[in-house]
Amino acid sequence: MALYEEKVSSRGFRIFLILAALPMLFGLYATYMAGEGFGFMLITALLVVLVLVDAMEIRIEIDERRVSIRGLLGLLTRKTVEIENLASFSVTEGWMSCSGAIHFNLPAKGCVILRQKKGWTVSFTTNHPEEVARVLAMLGIPREP
Repeated sequence: MALYEEKVSSRGFRIFLILAALPMLFGLYATYMAGEGFGFMLITALLVVLVLVDAMEIRIEIDERRVSIRGLLGLLTRKTVEIENLASFSVTEGWMSCSGAIHFNLPAKGCVILRQKKGWTVSFTTNHPEEVARVLAMLGIPREP
């Protein structure tokens, strides 16, 4: 059972990703009309679309054993951190003030940085940073100032 769940997404970021994918349609059309390389271009376009769709949303789930961060599809964008491997965490205001070795970033109200005992720091943005902090503190993870 999850102690905390949240989906973070941004309408502006989705629009940006859709606009970024539009040139692929022109490329697909051009290769189709040229009669060469359409199969390769189609496979490449599908892979790029899968990556873009996966990056459009972050799902955060915290339970008694782990913190899971996933993209919309969870194909490429995903990270799970075991609670027993967490040394500490910190919370910052604003989504631009966040950095970690592994970073999941979409426009949001705050950022949570997880410091692991073994491994790199993991950070993610959230619209409810104090709620995430409350759950992590309840699990016995110390909060850094």
